[in-house]
Amino acid sequence: MLRDRDRIARDLHDLAIQRLFATGMTLQSATRFIDHPEALERVESAVDALDDTIKVIRSTIFSLKARDRDTGTGLRSRCLREVDAATETLGFAPTLRVDGLLDTSVPETVAVQLIAVLREALANTARHAHANRVEVHVETDDKHVRLRVRDDGVGPPTAPTRDSGLGNMRERAESLGGTCSFGPAPDGGALVEWRVPLG
Repeated sequence: MLRDRDRIARDLHDLAIQRLFATGMTLQSATRFIDHPEALERVESAVDALDDTIKVIRSTIFSLKARDRDTGTGLRSRCLREVDAATETLGFAPTLRVDGLLDTSVPETVAVQLIAVLREALANTARHAHANRVEVHVETDDKHVRLRVRDDGVGPPTAPTRDSGLGNMRERAESLGGTCSFGPAPDGGALVEWRVPLG
């Protein structure tokens, strides 16, 4: 099974990513020959979609390579456990998307706070949102890590309320030089976004 994972990771990198990258470069170079505004917009949108796909595949490759040496203490595994643990209280399984090298880029001091915020956000959703769907997205780059918890429930309360859970999440972000926001999601429901610097 471990050999299969290594083979799949190599194939994804050597075949899929290289071909997607080459296709994206070809499309990007062709944009200078396109005069029609709508056609140009569609091609540029396709290039952006290819870039997003490459990021997803790279994250998958890292996950495949890390699984054989992952003892379950990495941030990726801990996020998965928190999401799994929330299934019972929510009544359904949240979705989890992870982008970036969480296990190697995020310091433990930040990881501990992120897990606490994720747990609190999921608990708040279970208590107040009356949601049928929850999406958790954790991503990191060279400078920041961001946690987004989005639901399709009743949305934030219209009148201000005293919620120690949200206050705790903000304090955890601010203690690390970051920010935490809570408000309506673009398509209904509520969105918590927690973002802190890595260094």
